[in-house]
Amino acid sequence: MRDKAIEDFRRAVGDRVAHVTAADNLPFIRRYGLMSAQALAAALDQPGDSLALRRSRRVLQHGARTAVLNHQRPILHGISAAARVLDGHSVESWAHALDQRVYFWPKKKGQRFAASIRRDLPIAVLWLDTVGLAKAVFTELDLAPINTGNFTQGGAHSLRGDWIYVPLSKGLEAFRENRRKRLGMNSRDTVAEISLRRPIEPDMLNALIVDVEK
Repeated sequence: MRDKAIEDFRRAVGDRVAHVTAADNLPFIRRYGLMSAQALAAALDQPGDSLALRRSRRVLQHGARTAVLNHQRPILHGISAAARVLDGHSVESWAHALDQRVYFWPKKKGQRFAASIRRDLPIAVLWLDTVGLAKAVFTELDLAPINTGNFTQGGAHSLRGDWIYVPLSKGLEAFRENRRKRLGMNSRDTVAEISLRRPIEPDMLNALIVDVEK
């Protein structure tokens, strides 16, 4: 089951997946690994409960260590839609939940996400080996059929709750059928977003990186 799930995942998203970040974050990431926004706040001795629904990018700093967090304007710009389509969450609790994950994207989705951020911020795209990542964090990697933090345009109509994240360990078939069974949708899902419920330590991360684009 594990090997099949990983191979199906590779076929679905390609041989590499992207993590998009501010270019200034690279030295921190290389030294300390990849962390969620909440984990970064804790590591840099900052109040994590002040991060939700941030209108602008946030610079976290503790001593010589610095990290830049992206804004959450895709929630704020669609806040009425978010209140309508969220299941089991308030807008604020969903923003907190998003900050507890590390995000990756299949190739085409990653390129579009990078382009949306690159307009006003120098960025870096870390490309990680798909199979290596899946093997390293198999039980903590989740798949989603949408950008779970976007409530604008098409995202304004996409119902979501904790159930939108399907663990890779359940297999790709469970992911593809998730919304059909729950919401009665006509089509099977494809992977739009990949997220991780834990940090990636620096040694593991540096072994998984196959390329860095700036």
